[in-house]
Amino acid sequence: MTIDELAKLKANSVPNSTLAKYYEAGIPQWHMETILTMLKSKKLSVLQEFILKFVSSGIDDISDICNFLGINKTAVNNAVAILQKNSLITVDIFYSKLKLTDKGEEALKEAATIVPEDIEYALYMDGLLGNVYIDTRKLYTSKELRSFGIKPINTTIEKPTLDSLVYEEVKRAINFFKKNHAYEQDKLEGDLQEVSRVVKTYVEYKKVNVLVFMNKSEDIEFQVYDGTTRNDDYSIAFQKQYNNNTHVLDFDRNDMSGIEEDNSLISVLPQEIIESAKAFSYKDSTLEREISNLTTQLDAIKNNDDDDDDEQQKESATERIRFLEKKIDEMKNERKGADRILSTYDHRPLLLDALDNAQNTVVIVSPWIKSGGLNNDVLGRIERALQRNTQVIIGYGISKTEDSDKWILQRLTDMQKKKYGNKLLLVRLSNTHEKVLIKDNEYMVITSFNWLSFKGDPNKGFRQETGYYTESKEAIKQMKANLSNRMNIKI
Repeated sequence: MTIDELAKLKANSVPNSTLAKYYEAGIPQWHMETILTMLKSKKLSVLQEFILKFVSSGIDDISDICNFLGINKTAVNNAVAILQKNSLITVDIFYSKLKLTDKGEEALKEAATIVPEDIEYALYMDGLLGNVYIDTRKLYTSKELRSFGIKPINTTIEKPTLDSLVYEEVKRAINFFKKNHAYEQDKLEGDLQEVSRVVKTYVEYKKVNVLVFMNKSEDIEFQVYDGTTRNDDYSIAFQKQYNNNTHVLDFDRNDMSGIEEDNSLISVLPQEIIESAKAFSYKDSTLEREISNLTTQLDAIKNNDDDDDDEQQKESATERIRFLEKKIDEMKNERKGADRILSTYDHRPLLLDALDNAQNTVVIVSPWIKSGGLNNDVLGRIERALQRNTQVIIGYGISKTEDSDKWILQRLTDMQKKKYGNKLLLVRLSNTHEKVLIKDNEYMVITSFNWLSFKGDPNKGFRQETGYYTESKEAIKQMKANLSNRMNIKI
């Protein structure tokens, strides 16, 4: 799921607040190359096992053991040295006498012993939360983040050292990882004895999705998602940094424009349409939150179902999945045709849908035409609409002077002259502050959103835009008649 899709899904998840901005961020992770000493179970060699048996039965002299086995003293001494190193026997160096330890007694019973082994392994410490963990997911360098246009967040956790690593936390991280990653069992076999050394430490970044909500009092609330999973610990950390004036958000309140209501435009709508849209707005946000919650449940069940070997539980999960999918479809259908109020990030997808799927006519009224809204992508969609014989009508102009991007207007004019003639109509209105989108007779939007000068880019600051969406055939007919008269064309 892309961040745009996530933002659309969660846009109404905070009651009485508007999704003001969303972006990807890089959360710092301390990458530590370490040497871990693991206590591993290791089988005794045949010679080691015989030596322990001899010592256990009272034959404790190395020379006697050599004679009994009929092998040279060097081989026995080497085996004894290993047994002594692993604390299975003690050696009287003056009399060459051997004695079994408690650990040696246990090893003899199991025909195996526990030995320390050093392994190289990467540990991570979260740069915001401070928790130690192991993971195999891709992390990114600061250079890679910059190439993606992603904002790195400053670490609040000091560079970890060997002394700062808590044994219990590292052990917990290892055991948790082993439980969920069977393929690493061999390398991480055994129990942690200690972190022997930190060889190298450097910062990498984890990509997260950040949604920023604002209420009418201009209070900010963060939601941070690790993929599509909400991480409340990160959300709290972002909130704390923001409250402490730490730079976690490129956010300019001066870029915020309030809700516009152009009476000349809205008056075209029947009053019942406006009231219906307003009445549905609360229900719509509730439905969106419920759809979001149910979708999260559905994803969790599907992921768990893949790992479940119990047939009865699988069957139960399958039934739950069917129920949730049906419920989500019902809610989506309930929202589909309703008159409703749109927020900022609801607009752009409707413009793209109209250009991509209209069969007869797309009408766009926008005071300004600028590259921020009418970029190469939208120009391409307009041309493809014309190619399938769909008429595209654009009304623009807020003043007598030219305040749109001339090169964009020239691109449209060239497109009109070269190939498409009356299929592409570019009408200068000179006095409009209206913003309208009409797709065939399917739907209409009357809004404060500037269709062709602003694309709702979450990285460009906050703009609160509000629109009325309707599928009322009567309302669409009235608006077409109104615009036909003003543009002096037939729509």
